[in-house]
Amino acid sequence: MTDLPPEVDVAMVFDAGATADTDYWRALRDEYVPALHARGTRVAYTLWIDKLAKADIPLTDQAYRDYAQKLVDTYVTPYGLDGIDIDVESYPTGDNLTRAIGVFNALGDIIGPTSGSDKILIFDTNQNGSTPLFTAVSSKVSYVLLQAYGRGTAGMQSTWNTFADKIAPCQFLPGFSFPEEQDRTHWGDAEGIYDPATAPGSTAYEYATWQPQGGTKGGFFAYAVDRDGKVWGDNSITPTSFTWMKNLSAVQDDAAGVAPKAATAALAADRITIRGVGAPGATVSVKVTGPGRIPTAASTTAAVDGSWTLVLNRKLTEPQTATITQKLPHTGPSAPTEVRFIGD
Repeated sequence: MTDLPPEVDVAMVFDAGATADTDYWRALRDEYVPALHARGTRVAYTLWIDKLAKADIPLTDQAYRDYAQKLVDTYVTPYGLDGIDIDVESYPTGDNLTRAIGVFNALGDIIGPTSGSDKILIFDTNQNGSTPLFTAVSSKVSYVLLQAYGRGTAGMQSTWNTFADKIAPCQFLPGFSFPEEQDRTHWGDAEGIYDPATAPGSTAYEYATWQPQGGTKGGFFAYAVDRDGKVWGDNSITPTSFTWMKNLSAVQDDAAGVAPKAATAALAADRITIRGVGAPGATVSVKVTGPGRIPTAASTTAAVDGSWTLVLNRKLTEPQTATITQKLPHTGPSAPTEVRFIGD
C-alpha cells in the first residue's frame, strides 16, 4: 500500500478472505496507515451492506447505536483508519432495509459529515440515488462513489440528477475499473501503460474530465488500482508505476482549473542538476535568487510518470535558493518548493 502515489486522497482496505491469521493487519496499523497519513492519504475500511442489513440485532434505535459503535471499534479504531466505506450492490428489503437504514444512520452519528468527527462515511454503489436506502441515509454520507465501470459519460448527467437533490456535486465521484487478474468482465475502462495520445478515448479519461451541470464533482475513483498498467487477459502480478492514476489526476485538475500540488525537488551533488516528481505533463520551472551570479531561469515538462530533471547553466552557490513551481496548461502555478546548496 505504501506504493500508492500521493495523488490518491483516499484508499480502501477490506478483508478478501485470504488475510486471516496473517501479518497484514499488524502491517496495516503499524506501517501502511502511518506512511499513507504522512503523505496526506486517508484510509477507509470497506464493508458490504449485508454487514448492516443482515446483522443479528433487533430493530431498535439502541441496537443500531450499539452495533454501529461495534463496527467502528472493530474496523476503524484498531488500525487508526479514517472511516468506513459501505459497498451497496444489492437492494435490501423489509426488515433488512429497516436495519440497514438504522445502522447506517447510527454510524453517521459517530463518523461522517454530521458526526462532529473528522472521520468519513462513504456510500459506494452501482445504483442510482433514488433507492429507498440512499434516500433515507443521504444526509449522513461524506461521499458517493458511483461504480460506473464500463458505462461512459453518455448517461452520467442523468444518473447524477438522481443524487442532485440529496448531496452536493463535490460529494459525487464516478469510478472506473482496471482489469483484474482472471477478469471476466472486460470493462475496457483503462488498459496498458498510460499514453497521452490514446488516453482521451478511454472511459477513465472521460470520468476525469466530466463535470455535473452547475457544479464540480469531488473527483474520480478507480477499482483494482494495483492493476494500473495491465491489459485485459494479463493475469501476472507485478509492480505498477501508476501511470493512469498520476496522469488522470493531472488531467482532472487541469480540466477543473485546480493548480497541482507542489513538486518534489532535490539538488544533485553536482549543484547544477535538480530532479523531482510532479504532475505528468506539467511545466516545471525553476528560478534562482540570491547574491552573486545566479543561474538562468529554466523549465521542462514532467514525464508520463511525473519525473523531471532540470540542468542549470551554472552551479548553485551558498546562500542562493532555487524555487521550483509547476503548472498545468489551464491552471495557475503550484505552491513553491525550494532547494539550496549548503556548504560543508
